[in-house]
Amino acid sequence: MKERKLENYQAIAIIVTVMLSHIILNLPNHLISQTGSATILNFFYVFGIVLIICWLVTKFFKLFPNSDLIDICEYAGGKIAKKIYTIALLVYLFIVSGFVIRIFSESLVLIYFPNMDVDMVVLIFIIITAVINTLGFKSIARASVILFPVVIVAFLFVLISSSSNYMPERALPILGYGITDTFVKGFTNIFAFSSALVITMVAPYINDGNRMRKISFISLIIYGLLILGGIIAMLFTMPSIEDMNNTLSIYILAKRVTFGNFIQSIDAIFILVWIMLIFIYLSIIMHFMLQSFQRIVPIKHPINMVYSFSAITFIIAMLPKTTNDINFFESTVYKYASIIFVFLISFVILICGYIKKKHELKKGDATLEQES
Repeated sequence: MKERKLENYQAIAIIVTVMLSHIILNLPNHLISQTGSATILNFFYVFGIVLIICWLVTKFFKLFPNSDLIDICEYAGGKIAKKIYTIALLVYLFIVSGFVIRIFSESLVLIYFPNMDVDMVVLIFIIITAVINTLGFKSIARASVILFPVVIVAFLFVLISSSSNYMPERALPILGYGITDTFVKGFTNIFAFSSALVITMVAPYINDGNRMRKISFISLIIYGLLILGGIIAMLFTMPSIEDMNNTLSIYILAKRVTFGNFIQSIDAIFILVWIMLIFIYLSIIMHFMLQSFQRIVPIKHPINMVYSFSAITFIIAMLPKTTNDINFFESTVYKYASIIFVFLISFVILICGYIKKKHELKKGDATLEQES
């Protein structure tokens, strides 16, 4: 993208689109399985920590306009550190995007295409994503802006339409399994916000510290409210949901939405919206992977690598052999890998860069005072 600038609404649409894709993939249920009836309380606890981290991140980024974490890593640790972090970032994004498409494809096969092989569904997603990326990031950004409100309206519609089945007493006891499970073990639920890593990738397209803070907080608040809505819906309707282990548990809520005897089973509309969401999600992640790869391998036109990257994503998506493999990735691998990579490694890099930058600025000010 030659014009490295996004309007506020475009940046928000891209960030929230990436983050929303994880909500429809059973995220609320994973949170509930960790903290039970205390999940709502746990959410506010974790969300408060995330907002503090966001404030710190945007504060640090003010010293690095037009930069992302790869730039900051190179500044703080040199070219070797930059290559190591970029490779780790690519591996992380490949694995996450590969499993996202696999999980969603498995659900589509289960719901609508029982006679179709899952590898064919994955392949269709991969091919279309590759084609979308050839159109350029500006086209992806426009598509995000169009789809963003549609996805939110559809999601809210499902939550509101399901409210007649809510059983608020399911939020009791308020401390769930106890204080330790809610506030200590429950801290790991911060992984639900790991997709906020995309904020640091969008940073060079914002190129303004104040705008980045505004965009980041608005995006997180929108995403947080939708997660909270998903938690409330799944927690309060648990007795009326037959299969809480279904990959697309939000789909179960959508399937129950009817309008009398004339309009029933409108869940297909929501599935169509979510399919488009996954397409845009994969396209955004693919773009950032290509841009990151260009930072360590001097390729004049990174878009030429789109089909190679698509092939790698397809291979990773097909690595799980059984549903147990997929569930293990969701509940363990993704959860702890995202916490370590997003909230530990990436944050440490940012802190190191900030400390070095502040030290150089102070040293420069001292030099100017001596000269004067």
